[in-house]
Amino acid sequence: MFSKIPAFLPAALCAAALLLSSCEGQKPAATTTAPAAKPTAPTATPVAETRYECPMGCAGSQSSKPGKCPTCEMDLVKKS
Repeated sequence: MFSKIPAFLPAALCAAALLLSSCEGQKPAATTTAPAAKPTAPTATPVAETRYECPMGCAGSQSSKPGKCPTCEMDLVKKS
């Protein structure tokens, strides 16, 4: 049994050295640093437009200002 160990040991050491040396050239992606992004000018945020709709859901009752429904004459209610 011990006669096989000296022949196996150098082969195992060579294989381990080969595997470890092949991984040495590769760097993990986390170690690379990306250049800092330049700050951009602030952009205007869109303002949500207020919408008014008929509480009965009549077709064509959507409006951007308060008023009455053209179909059923009910007051339009604010939705957003």
